[in-house]
Amino acid sequence: MKHLFALTIAIFVLVSFTIQNQSFAQDSTFAFKLNGHKYNQQEDLMIRATEEWFLVAMDSLDLPGLIDSMAAANDLIINELNEPELVDVFYEIDESETYDFLSNITLDTLYISATGLGCKFEVDIIGAGFVIGGVSTYVNGEFKINLGEPVILDPEISVVGTGHILCPVLADTFKSAIGSEIDSLLLGLASMYESESFDNLLTFLNPIQALGIEDSILIEQALESFPMNMDMYTEKDDDQEIVQLIIEINFLLGTTSNPSAFIGIEPSEIPGSQLKTGGFSFLYWVLQNSFLWHDWTESQRVDAAFGIMDDVDINGYRLELRWSDLQSLAYLGYELDPADITPDKIDSILTESEHWDTTAFLAIQEYLNNGITRELGPFMAVGVGHQDRMPVDGSGLGIAPATEEWEAAEGYTGVSASEYLYNLKIYAHATVRKFADEIEVWQIENELNAAGFAAAVPELWRKGDLWLDAEFRNQVWAVLVDAVRTEDPDPTTMIIHDLHMLGFMQGLEVWVEDMDIVGINYYPNLVASLPVMGFTVGEYVWAVRRALNGLGHEEKPVWLTETGYPGIEIADPPDNINLADDGVYFSENRQNEYVETALKSAVDNGVSGFFYYSLVTQEDRPGGITIPMRFSGMVRRDTDVYKPALQTFADLYEQLLIIDPTAINDEILIFPEKASLHQNYPNPFNPKTVISYQLPVSSSVKLHLFNVQGQLVETIYSGRQEAGNHKIEWNAGHLASGVYFYRLKAGNFTDIKKMILLK
Repeated sequence: MKHLFALTIAIFVLVSFTIQNQSFAQDSTFAFKLNGHKYNQQEDLMIRATEEWFLVAMDSLDLPGLIDSMAAANDLIINELNEPELVDVFYEIDESETYDFLSNITLDTLYISATGLGCKFEVDIIGAGFVIGGVSTYVNGEFKINLGEPVILDPEISVVGTGHILCPVLADTFKSAIGSEIDSLLLGLASMYESESFDNLLTFLNPIQALGIEDSILIEQALESFPMNMDMYTEKDDDQEIVQLIIEINFLLGTTSNPSAFIGIEPSEIPGSQLKTGGFSFLYWVLQNSFLWHDWTESQRVDAAFGIMDDVDINGYRLELRWSDLQSLAYLGYELDPADITPDKIDSILTESEHWDTTAFLAIQEYLNNGITRELGPFMAVGVGHQDRMPVDGSGLGIAPATEEWEAAEGYTGVSASEYLYNLKIYAHATVRKFADEIEVWQIENELNAAGFAAAVPELWRKGDLWLDAEFRNQVWAVLVDAVRTEDPDPTTMIIHDLHMLGFMQGLEVWVEDMDIVGINYYPNLVASLPVMGFTVGEYVWAVRRALNGLGHEEKPVWLTETGYPGIEIADPPDNINLADDGVYFSENRQNEYVETALKSAVDNGVSGFFYYSLVTQEDRPGGITIPMRFSGMVRRDTDVYKPALQTFADLYEQLLIIDPTAINDEILIFPEKASLHQNYPNPFNPKTVISYQLPVSSSVKLHLFNVQGQLVETIYSGRQEAGNHKIEWNAGHLASGVYFYRLKAGNFTDIKKMILLK
């Protein structure tokens, strides 16, 4: 559903054109409010766009030609004309309360030198400009700005005439003529700004226009399922002593039946980091099918990705056994009933080689074993209903759940709900049964809540009109939940689903009881590179946790299951780049900024799992507006060079990840015959102690210190060391007394021990 989000950007991207989450010393003229939380912005892109518009508008109005015509009519010759090259924009509060906001647009000083009639005239024009106001409305998902009539400002015009005795008198005449021309100029500018520039600047505030879906019922469902409101106004910032333009958005305000149900509710306070897992949320084509510029097998591609993750100490990933890899040929027939598939029949069904290729299990098991060796923790997607996951019929056509009225897409054939669920049930039970021992978290389906929206757009990757039916989606959900609960009944087993923004509350309200973890997918920068909107990730987490509180499920952990920012350009944008080009300039440094702010903001707001979509993506597939998503990986294609964001992610992840002290066992040694970590001596200690360990081979070594909450306190050592016995004398004089845990990672070896500092 990444492509669908890129088409819709229904809530944030088009709404948030002027967002940047940073703190700055200089005044901020623009601020953004999400759920009541204010973010001052470094660059006001509205002002930047106005400044660029002004230069183009002045050229089209031909001020030199206007002044020359005026001068000729008064028998004057223009010797010098310094046109205003800049425009000053600032915001005002409308004391009459007619408008929500006022924009004051003032031209730079204009200077004219002219001669004629025996005189020399010098003209200075200061304060020429206009004020335009607007009223914002948000109705039925559409945000509108209604503009008032521009008010032309009275400029200060100074005309000095020197020469003979009549020159000062003639200067007054000249001043009147110039005033008339300036009024005409300003009226033209104001008209252009109102009809061209201002309207264009505000088109991004119309999320409903970006849905790309014409079905009015689907549009209504989208609005019902993500209750929100928007406003635009000016207000005084007392800290900066300036007036700011504010765009305010409050989202996930209630349920589908009561869109204001959560107003006044807030999520519980977060005492510190809750991050317990994270990494990369691969699906098939970005793990098994990655590194396409190498002539590698799938196994080699997976090993390369895992090797990079191991190198930078990022340990979580999502894996997928595609349905079509396990089931090559679908069972078809109206007599098929999913109820006939019972768990005791699964193993015998899989022996039918015409339909099932169980060698697919071997490949996934190999990948899991590879990850286990590297101490990587997987969660697995099962039952993904995208069109390239479907088994085929006897003619090689992919199956798609559909009614008899469905006009089959090229390459697909419609099957009934019972046929689809019959096949899905076998696949789901077989997959969960096979990997129950290795998998603790199962992701069932993939953005199933938005399947109807995907199927409604022919070029997207859900085929079959049954996806539009909520009851059918619930049947798919029930089959997959039952498969997990039946085949993996361990009480520690958890179910997660990655909810798309479209259909969000519809999915959450119906399925939250079955979800042990609530997953959310969010790609705020797929269409526009500016602003870098990482902080909106945290606001999304905050709103989801509020919704869970309102639904009585505050205890449910929240994972960001997918996010990403394209890193297409290696270099930063040039200084002279215009806003239109800058707005789609996806640089690696901007990707780096996004990763940093997204992870920090998500953790600050209580996320317990953070999964960036891909370590490496294909970056070469066509797809119009979706192309940037292909560049969201953190490895630069062709050269395998790490993008800056990878190290930033790794460093922050390590700092924010909490360990579980209750799981620590002094005897845990993954490869005790090859490496060992010894108890520090003395212990307890004050303030110095010695930590010793053994390495059988040259290894990359990291020795970290954690507090009792599992939070990283300090990196005691990081570097490469040769094989042999090693000792590190460490001084804890800067720390408070208490219990700490030190963890050694050296190659594939990890061990954790406890130490006590007594002062």
